[in-house]
Amino acid sequence: MSFNLFGYLIYASLMSITPGPNNLMLLSYGKAYGFSDSRNVMLGIFLGFFLMLCSAGYGISKIIMNNPTAGLVLKIVGSLWMLYLAFVLRKLSVDVEPDKKAAIGFGQAFFMQFVNLKAWIMAISGASAFLPQSDNIHLNVFIYALSFGLVGFPCMIVWLKMGDVIAKIIKSEKASQMLGYTMFSLMIVSIVTIWM
Repeated sequence: MSFNLFGYLIYASLMSITPGPNNLMLLSYGKAYGFSDSRNVMLGIFLGFFLMLCSAGYGISKIIMNNPTAGLVLKIVGSLWMLYLAFVLRKLSVDVEPDKKAAIGFGQAFFMQFVNLKAWIMAISGASAFLPQSDNIHLNVFIYALSFGLVGFPCMIVWLKMGDVIAKIIKSEKASQMLGYTMFSLMIVSIVTIWM
């Protein structure tokens, strides 16, 4: 089996740790709900992205890349979802009532992956550059998706923990609002970069 493991691990680590919709959401949820109450969001991201990685490995990425209409639809839906997410993240506060349900849960985090353009770029470029080469396509895709997920999982924990730490440091409502508007602004910048 031919597989550039070292290059792939560097790629997966850098792509997973850099800011994007998932990591900004995890930071905000860690801040608002704490580490343990954000597990469902993290699990939704993990499983949704794992399925996306499998899809990219099996070739759906070629369909999206070769069909401008599919790419445009993905950009539009992804931008609208990220705009909605920006407004949700802007409202998160460190003072969350214990009985209040999280604004985004497992299902939303799972399905967000399929309109998350950074995730598609990661999955498509990773599959085209690093998909293992053996006679068994199923084994190739499984190794690719699982190893990317295992690298990305600790990166998600880092972002979630950063939010948890920020919640312990930032106690005033004004500082919390400033962080919310910062998250909102970063998400808007992410949307703008999609169209550049």
